[in-house]
Amino acid sequence: MAVRYQEKTIADFIFQLRTEGKLTYSELEKLTGVSIPTIHKIESGVTKHPEYKTAKAFANAFPIFYEEIIKAYVEQEDGVETLFEILHEIVTSGKNLTLAPLAAIRILQSPQNKTEQSLQRLYDFTESIDIDSVKVSLYQVIVQYSRDHGIPIFVAKGLFRKYLIERTDLSKMKEAFREGEEILHYIDFLSLEERVSYYYKMALLAYTLKEYSKCIQLGHSGHAEDKTNSVLKERVALAICNSLWQLADYTAFEEHITLYEKLNYQIIIDRLKIFRAMILARTDRHMESLPLLWECLDEVKGVHRLPRLNLLLEVLLLTKDVDSIKNLINSNEECFFPIENATPYQYSEVGKYFRFKGKFMFGKGLVTQAIEAYLCSVEYFGKIGSHTDIIELSHDIFSALCSMKNQISLELLEKEKMVYNGIITEKGEV
Repeated sequence: MAVRYQEKTIADFIFQLRTEGKLTYSELEKLTGVSIPTIHKIESGVTKHPEYKTAKAFANAFPIFYEEIIKAYVEQEDGVETLFEILHEIVTSGKNLTLAPLAAIRILQSPQNKTEQSLQRLYDFTESIDIDSVKVSLYQVIVQYSRDHGIPIFVAKGLFRKYLIERTDLSKMKEAFREGEEILHYIDFLSLEERVSYYYKMALLAYTLKEYSKCIQLGHSGHAEDKTNSVLKERVALAICNSLWQLADYTAFEEHITLYEKLNYQIIIDRLKIFRAMILARTDRHMESLPLLWECLDEVKGVHRLPRLNLLLEVLLLTKDVDSIKNLINSNEECFFPIENATPYQYSEVGKYFRFKGKFMFGKGLVTQAIEAYLCSVEYFGKIGSHTDIIELSHDIFSALCSMKNQISLELLEKEKMVYNGIITEKGEV
C-alpha cells in the first residue's frame, strides 16, 4: 500500500515517488515527459523551483498525489501570472477545489503587485466564476486578507458578494442574515447601486425571518437612497407594510399604504382592498372583513391565493364558520400543491395553511388528520429553518397525541419521526 507524503518541495516529491515506485530516471521520463537532465536538476536542488508545466507533468503522472504536488508548488510560487493560471485551471476543471483558496492567498501575498491591485484582480476573477462554493471561499480570502491589511473597501465588497450567494441557501438564511448585518459597518465603502441592493435584499430576508422591525429599518434605508423606480423597490414597500401589520402598528400601516399609493407603487395599489380587509380582520371587525376577504381571494389564482386564503381561514376559525372552512380546504389544495422550488415566503405561507388546517381538523375531532396536517406544516417550515414555528407546532402535535390516549397509530408515530429526522438531516438541527 502506497504511503502518502506531505513534503513541501517538488524535489522531495520526485525523490519519494521515484524511490517508492522503484523507477529509473528513464522510466520517470517516459511517465512524465520531463527530461532526465531536468529531473536530475530538480532532485539535486540545482533547480530550486521548476516551471509550473514541469510540476503539472508530475502531478498528472501521479494523480493520487496531484493535490499535494500542486499545493507544494503553489506554496513556493510568487509569480502572479502563474498563480492565476493555476487558479483558473482549478476552477475550470472543477477538481481539487480546496486548492483555490491557497492559490488566492499566494496571489495576494506575491510581492510582484501592490496589495490593492492584487485584491482588485482577484475580486474581478472571482466575479467571473460560476461555482458558488468556490466564489464564497475566494470572497472569504479577500475579506480576511483585506481585514488583516486594513483595506475596508474590499472587506465591504467581499462580504456583500458572499452574502448575495449565501442568502439564497434556504438552510442558511439566519446565518446569512447575521453575517449580512456586519456589512452595515462597511456600508459607506459600497457603491450606491450596491448599497441599495444590499438594503433591499436584507429587508426582504428580514421579513422572511420575521425580523419585522429590521425589515422596516432596512427598507427605509434603501428607499432613502434609491431615486429610481423598480419592481424590487415596490416589493420592499410591500414587505414594510406587511411588517407593520405583523407588528400590529395599524396606524403606521395605513400611513405607509397612503404614502406608497401617492408614489404610484402599483404593487400597493393592486392590494388596497386586501389591505383594508387585513385591517378590519386584525381590529376585531371580523364580520366586516369577511366579504372583502372572499372578494380578494377570488381575484388571484394558484400559489398567490395562499396569503389571502390564510387570512380568510384565520378569521373563519375565529368566527367558527365550520362549513366555509371545510369548503375552502376541499376546493383549494389542488390549486397550489405540490409546491416545489418556492420562495421562503411561499414556503412559510404553505406551512401556515397546514397549521390552520390542523387546527380545524383537531376542532372537528379528526385527530389523526390534524396531526398529519401539522406534520405537513412542520415540513414546510423546516425548509426555511423556521424553528419558532416548528416548536409551536410540536406543542400542537403533542396536545393532539395526548388526546388520542390508547389510540395512537404506530404508522403516524413513524411518519412524525421521519418528518423530524428529515429536518435534522437537512439542517443539522431543529
